[in-house]
Amino acid sequence: MISAPSFRRVLQAIVLALTFVLPVPVSADLGSGVEAFRSGDHDAALAAFRPAAEAGDAEAQYWLGRMYDGGAGVETDPAQALEWFRKAAQQGHAEAQRVVGIFHEEGQVVPRSYQAAASWYAKAAQAGNAKAQRNLGVLYADGKGLDVDLERAVALFRKAAAQGNAKAKRNLAYMYYFGAGVPQDFERAAELFAATAAEGSEKAEYDLGRLYYRGQGVDQDFARAARHFETAARAGHGRAQVFLGRMYLRGEGVEQDHARSYYWLTLARPQEPERAGHFLAQVRKTLSADQIDAVEQKAKIFVPR
Repeated sequence: MISAPSFRRVLQAIVLALTFVLPVPVSADLGSGVEAFRSGDHDAALAAFRPAAEAGDAEAQYWLGRMYDGGAGVETDPAQALEWFRKAAQQGHAEAQRVVGIFHEEGQVVPRSYQAAASWYAKAAQAGNAKAQRNLGVLYADGKGLDVDLERAVALFRKAAAQGNAKAKRNLAYMYYFGAGVPQDFERAAELFAATAAEGSEKAEYDLGRLYYRGQGVDQDFARAARHFETAARAGHGRAQVFLGRMYLRGEGVEQDHARSYYWLTLARPQEPERAGHFLAQVRKTLSADQIDAVEQKAKIFVPR
């Protein structure tokens, strides 16, 4: 039988041993670090994140990864960023898991692997990360790293959209538009495009403009189509600029104005050279050299908004 003093010595030895194997709680104030990061005080953020990250805190590892990824307070270093993201991901940090998936999908630092990307997205999606649900849905829809499964893609888009993810709403709208994984439903597509446009998506503004132009899911309305196209065009959307230029050329939903047509088509040309070039060739014939020069000078100072 072990005597009381001997028992105490054994107990002390066990406690001492456990101090080397149990994780040490991190006391760093990560909240202040996040606040410093968002306010641009990267030195203070780094001082908060690095010791906590090195001590094994997943949240700090994620934020340190962001600092290296964006060159915030440190030299941009994608490899170092991925290392910290991966450490956090391996501890179950959902957003870090999604970001590691992006590295694999884009082939940044590591060889491109849609299978690896899908695996990481699936972990984050399972944890409820809306962005990862949307990312995984896109892989299922495109058949990248996974067998094409449109019904699964729709289900993931719905989950992400239910959490307010605007990109997922637009993806879901396209599934309804094309009847992919769901029965074709232009009206539902229009509702989703409208909801996404209301949240500031210029891409959805363009999509909604096309529906009004074609009368799909909504009553055909060229004037309303032109308004949606203009919103997207002012944000720098190339195809919306082409559509708007064509409408001014033809006087569809707007008063015919060849100078405005030339303006929007000139802006569209870098992004849509063939589409814009086709209509530019037509409208150029209707303008004088002075008019063309004036429009081109105006186009040079365009700033997307």
